[in-house]
Amino acid sequence: MPLGPTPGPAWADVITTWSPAWGVNAVLLVLTGLYLAAARRHGAWPVRRTVSFLAAIAAAVVTWNSGIAVFGHQAFAVHMVMHLALIMVVPAFWVAAHPLELLRSALPERAGARFDAALDSRASRALFFPGTVLVVYALVIVLTHLTGFMEAMAASMALHHAEQALYLVAGILFFHVAIGVDLLPNRPAYFVRYVLMALAMGVDTLVGVVLMQAPATMFPSYDLEGVHLGGALMWVVGDGLMMVIMVLLGRLWVTDASAKVDFGPWLESARRDAFAEQTGATPTDRAADLDDDDEALAAYNRMLTRLNRGEH
Repeated sequence: MPLGPTPGPAWADVITTWSPAWGVNAVLLVLTGLYLAAARRHGAWPVRRTVSFLAAIAAAVVTWNSGIAVFGHQAFAVHMVMHLALIMVVPAFWVAAHPLELLRSALPERAGARFDAALDSRASRALFFPGTVLVVYALVIVLTHLTGFMEAMAASMALHHAEQALYLVAGILFFHVAIGVDLLPNRPAYFVRYVLMALAMGVDTLVGVVLMQAPATMFPSYDLEGVHLGGALMWVVGDGLMMVIMVLLGRLWVTDASAKVDFGPWLESARRDAFAEQTGATPTDRAADLDDDDEALAAYNRMLTRLNRGEH
């Protein structure tokens, strides 16, 4: 049982304290071996993806073997550092390593076909739907911080470990949709990804501000100063990390040849209807890219000519 709030550790102790998590390390070692073997067998696997994978593993090693894990159970601010690492840092690097694509390339033909079918299934599409991952992300953040969960966790290491797994799974699901480009079913448009991440930032900000103003009675098992600091970390550091990822997503958008006109199906349909209303012409191929339709472009040029002449 928790003995009541105690002051959090010095950050120097968090940095210098290490306690090996042998079970986690064994899993990470196996994952590293499998990934590196598959990348080598692939032959042309980009080095930057391997570097990203190793960064994810390194972040996981630090999170589970350093003072972050040692003090994260009872010190609220340190717990928040662990939370940010597991729901943002590790998942973002993991997704940027394209693990699904590498796994698919390593599978034999029959297993690969089953993998494709599973990824294209109704359940998979529902799981990777933007609304689904946002709800999961928001529920994990809100329910583990603004309910009695934190108090229950203070008295249970099992809940503490379950929470870590929950953060990691929620983060991987969210970032596979938000920044992932490998083998996603119905990959969302880039503007949808930006909206998704902005909404997630709103959740982080809201919960962070609530924690910064929390009364002592809200978390009696934790030092109030640590709770307020934890809220500030969620708000400032969490939103900062999300903004950095959004900048990198913008770079990906610019360099992604398949995203030249990335409006998404609903907005693209509205764009076509507005185009037809303004020009009086309908694109010859509704499935084709509007900007590549010769008849549509000719109609647009005729409209500009009429406007230049003062015609309506």
